[in-house]
Amino acid sequence: MVLKRRTVILLIILSMIIGAALSIAIVNWSNSIFLELDETGQEVLQEETGNATSFTDTDLKKMSTVFEIIENAYYKEMDKTEVIDGAIRGMLASLDDPYSVYFDAEQSKMFREAVNSSISGIGAEVTMEDNKVTVVSPIKDSPADEAGIRAKDQIISVNGESLEGLSLNDAVLKIRGPKGTQAKLKILRAGFNEPIEIIVVRNKIDLETVQSEMLENNIGYIEIKQFAEQTAERFYEDLEQLESDGMASLIIDVRNNPGGYLNVAIDLLDPLLEKGSVLVYEEDREGNRKEHITKSDGKPYSIVILTNSGSASASEILAGAIIEAENGTVVGETTFGKGTVQKTFSSGVDDGSELKVTVAKWLTSSGAFIHEVGIEPDYKVEQPAFFTVAPLPKDKVLALESVGESVKTLQIMLEGLGFNSERTDGFFDVKTEAALKNFQGKNGLLVTGKLDETTANEIEKQIIDKFRDPKNDSQLQKAIEVLSES
Repeated sequence: MVLKRRTVILLIILSMIIGAALSIAIVNWSNSIFLELDETGQEVLQEETGNATSFTDTDLKKMSTVFEIIENAYYKEMDKTEVIDGAIRGMLASLDDPYSVYFDAEQSKMFREAVNSSISGIGAEVTMEDNKVTVVSPIKDSPADEAGIRAKDQIISVNGESLEGLSLNDAVLKIRGPKGTQAKLKILRAGFNEPIEIIVVRNKIDLETVQSEMLENNIGYIEIKQFAEQTAERFYEDLEQLESDGMASLIIDVRNNPGGYLNVAIDLLDPLLEKGSVLVYEEDREGNRKEHITKSDGKPYSIVILTNSGSASASEILAGAIIEAENGTVVGETTFGKGTVQKTFSSGVDDGSELKVTVAKWLTSSGAFIHEVGIEPDYKVEQPAFFTVAPLPKDKVLALESVGESVKTLQIMLEGLGFNSERTDGFFDVKTEAALKNFQGKNGLLVTGKLDETTANEIEKQIIDKFRDPKNDSQLQKAIEVLSES
């Protein structure tokens, strides 16, 4: 998967955060950067730039002249601070690096406050791809996930306000909001010719980053939602419990995990691989590499990592290390492709403003740079079509000879529920009508052959139930199959 991303994780699930691709949850954009901001594991690494300057007299004269012209000749009175901040943002924008950004005093303050407060929002990580706000991944069981937001969705408007031309930060400010409020999103989705509308009710986000259970055949299952400060510790608490319960093999699920602290990924990986294995390299612009090598003895059981296009950054470090150490198998989809490391710096004046700058890239043990490429799984497995469809319309009736993406969604959902109309091209024909009548009849609904709000709600309810049933998770079932045969 090759993506040009301006990532901001719109949600970030831990107030202490995480992030990996610049995570926010469309909730409090400030939280957006903790990980990305500092994937070295430092919560806040501020470095003064010093007194030295590389500006020549000509450079300084040009900048001063432009500023004076604006100050004296522009037809409206300027805001000096905004002009200077704009110049700084312009310098960073010229790097053509979506991860190097400037935060003015207010934005930095919002970030710091968000780190220590509860978080509410829609629960999705976003980036900027081809000048469109693009979803990297919805957080599992978040409002965005439950409403049907999917990785690679492009958000073009919020509550009727277009996001075109806005920076990622400004777009996020429009998407976020307090608990209980609605974000009516207009979405562009691959495979749909028309925009679709999804309403998400903002809510507080579950801050638990690790969940586990024992599956059939003593297969342990641990889901990691993000790599936050305590994630490695929580992971090994759960792993120890599974091992004491007789676990024979392990599935680690990092699907829709936007990443997190580099050091947390390293701490989590270390005990899984044999001593002396290279986990990851950090490489600066001079080509100098810092290697991270395991110190533990590894695990004796088979491991499968589950990935999808929403698995980014620290999740990719995990998957890459497991594959290249030949200590496990990766099942699912190609990952997001985020391979750089950022640090925060003071802007040089005591006004609270900061810069986040990409300072290095990380490489797999073989030296591969996966940025904007991602990691290919050993077994590529796609989910059923109904996993990625949009919600059905509630404000209009679909009937015979209706045409459009909503009809296509209906046909895919009906097929997923076992009522096949023999087509998924978006044309409501007599077979689609017959399939819909069959569904209505078997579910005690008024049999009209038309999709009204009552029928749409029932179809979606049943689709969500199927979506949540592990038996319909093709990727998970493949992982279980691989471990059962090992």
